[in-house]
Amino acid sequence: MGPPGTTALLLPPLILALAGAACSTFTVGAWPRVAVVPFGGSVAINCSRSACPGGNATLGLDTTLPVALGAGGRQWQSFWLLNVSQWNPSTATCYGHCGDTQVNASTAVLVYRLPERVVLEPVPALALGESRNLTCHVLEVAPVGNLTVTLRRGAETLRTASFGAVNGSTSVAVTHVLSAGPGDHGQDVTCHAELSLRPHGPLFARAAIPIRLSVFALPEPPQLQAPSHLELGTTSTATCQLTGAFPTGDVRFTLTLAGQSLNFTTTVAGDVLTSVTTLSPSTVGPQELTCTAAVATAARTTQRQLHVYRFPAPILELSPASAPAGSKVLVRCHISAAEPPALWLQLHAADSGVLAEGPHSQLELPLVANREDNGRRFGCRASLDINDTTVTKDVDTQLSVLYMPELAESDCPGNRTWLRGTWETLSCHATGNPVPTVVCGRDGISVSTRVPELVTRSRAGTYLCNATNSLGTKSRLVTIRVEYEPMLTERGCPTHRIWVEGERRELSCRADGDPPPSTRCARDGGTIGRSGVHRVVHRADAGRYICRATNKHGTAVRSVVVTVEYEPSMAEPGCPAQRLWVEGTPAELVCAATGNPQPHVTCAKLGDGHHPAAMSANVTRAHAGTYQCQATNSRGSALRNITIAVEYSPATVTLRVLPSATVSHGTSFSVECRAEGLPPPTYGWVLPPAPNLRFGTGNRSVAVAGAAAANRGLYTCTASNRHGWQAGSVMVRVDESRLVLVASLGSVGAVTAVGLAAAGGYYLKSTACKKGEYNVQDAEGSLEAACLHRQRRSQTEVYGIQLTQP
Repeated sequence: MGPPGTTALLLPPLILALAGAACSTFTVGAWPRVAVVPFGGSVAINCSRSACPGGNATLGLDTTLPVALGAGGRQWQSFWLLNVSQWNPSTATCYGHCGDTQVNASTAVLVYRLPERVVLEPVPALALGESRNLTCHVLEVAPVGNLTVTLRRGAETLRTASFGAVNGSTSVAVTHVLSAGPGDHGQDVTCHAELSLRPHGPLFARAAIPIRLSVFALPEPPQLQAPSHLELGTTSTATCQLTGAFPTGDVRFTLTLAGQSLNFTTTVAGDVLTSVTTLSPSTVGPQELTCTAAVATAARTTQRQLHVYRFPAPILELSPASAPAGSKVLVRCHISAAEPPALWLQLHAADSGVLAEGPHSQLELPLVANREDNGRRFGCRASLDINDTTVTKDVDTQLSVLYMPELAESDCPGNRTWLRGTWETLSCHATGNPVPTVVCGRDGISVSTRVPELVTRSRAGTYLCNATNSLGTKSRLVTIRVEYEPMLTERGCPTHRIWVEGERRELSCRADGDPPPSTRCARDGGTIGRSGVHRVVHRADAGRYICRATNKHGTAVRSVVVTVEYEPSMAEPGCPAQRLWVEGTPAELVCAATGNPQPHVTCAKLGDGHHPAAMSANVTRAHAGTYQCQATNSRGSALRNITIAVEYSPATVTLRVLPSATVSHGTSFSVECRAEGLPPPTYGWVLPPAPNLRFGTGNRSVAVAGAAAANRGLYTCTASNRHGWQAGSVMVRVDESRLVLVASLGSVGAVTAVGLAAAGGYYLKSTACKKGEYNVQDAEGSLEAACLHRQRRSQTEVYGIQLTQP
């Protein structure tokens, strides 16, 4: 190591001189306090002093080590310790003289050596659970008391070791016992060595080359599955399976057959490994099949014995293969040489068991072919013994016996029943060899015997089926019956019927169907039927009926409407024999008749043959009389006489005064009133009040005895019935000298009022005479008043009063 720089050497003495000057005492300093030097290296020690008052000062270094003078100054001096080869040298002492005074300062020397190497001992592959020492060597290091060694597995610290003081350089080893687990596989183990010279020097670190741990497990041998024997020229599969090996990715398989390596594929499922190979041996005889599984340094092997044999298939021959019925056939079975030669042949038939057998390479059997032998199967079995196992091979063939076609009832029924709407095939199976061709048809038209077709009624009938092969033809008739659900048509079951009352009829409906349906008709909504019964028709039989036709395939329903026709009739409620008409009302002679079809009714008056409406639109008195009405339809006619009476309101009122309308005083006279009306009218009077009045029967006249002045005036007669009223008036004069008669005819009105005023008489308007008779007191005296007649004019009721003396 070279001397330090000038600046570094000057700094400590300068500080020391300043300190001594400040204290006015002589001092000596040494730097560094601990000099760190590698073994065989050099290091500088700086000695410095303070100012010496006398100016006679010296500096020196006392040490057992070789020294060389380095740079210096007025109050400092550096010294080099050269080639330090002592492990624990004594301290180096800086001394200074100032006059008679000597002052010392010491520096310790620390000598070190870095490790030559840090080495991890190799670790072999470890079985799962196995324990092994991990050892790390640190070579030639000093001082060992400053050394720390750390063993790590991955990021995990396994052990940290430190050491006591040792003189000089030495080598150390650190060991840790590792128990292998699954998690250790693939982990790196490292060793780190640190030499710390702090605080006087640096920290040195060294590391060993890491080692990677390998952990494995192979707890049991592999399981080998393979056939115990295999025929030459064939292939088979062998499986080698290993369970529990670790790690599965490091497992190595080796499969061999007769010492020859085999190709294989390996799959992994959890801790189970499976290798599969194909066996295809090329030689005959026993051969060894092995499977070896290895992981790390462990390996396990399993072996099996495979017997490879040669075994050709037997040959079975029929001579001839197709023979006419009644001819001879030779059945022959033979086989080529097998290895091993332990061979057994057996000839058998499917329907009769073993026909021949033995340890032969050939068997023969002659027979006569019959029709029943057609399709008969013959078999030959060859058996080969291989150790404790018997291997067999079979071959079979079929004898063909030629014969003409046959159509049996079971294969081609002569009578068949189908249901309309289903799908059926006219199938007809024929036997024969060669296989016959079957053709069925009707009226020269062929039909399919294989494809189903929709069943319709038109498919019913008889078909001819012919089965033909090269030896001939066989025929058979097949009759098809098509059954179907009931049908009710207009032809067999008309929906509208017309019956005539009084005839005998049956409500019949003929249904179509197979089997023939049963038919029943009943009134709609009721349960009483009419099917199958001939009865006398009544008009109540008319209406709607529901007819149902039923067989085993279903039911048909049809609605039937029955109309009952009958001759006309006219009864009192619809055609009254006595009619009362009122004059002036519309002339309508209505006569209702019953009958079906609806009758036509005509009426005419006996004697002239006129209908009332033809005479006049409104009723007149001429309409009265007897009429004859006739009701007619297609079933007959009916006659009825009708009498019409015509009522009318009173006609013109006629008054006659006897002997005349001008009478002399004291004479007697009468006034008569006449009017036509139906019903006959009743009469009422309005006349001058007088005591000498007497009314005739029915009030049709009034008589005056001894005419006086009170009897003169206007006499009014009113004729009324329930249809109306009419009035007439006459003026009577009473004069002693002469009689003047003024007749006035007409209706009550303004003329009547004027006449009454001129005569000095009056009439009464009152509602008092509604019931009974009343007395009336007038200005001329007491008279007896009687209510004779009431008539209505507008909204006022007018009553005529008959006056009599009390």
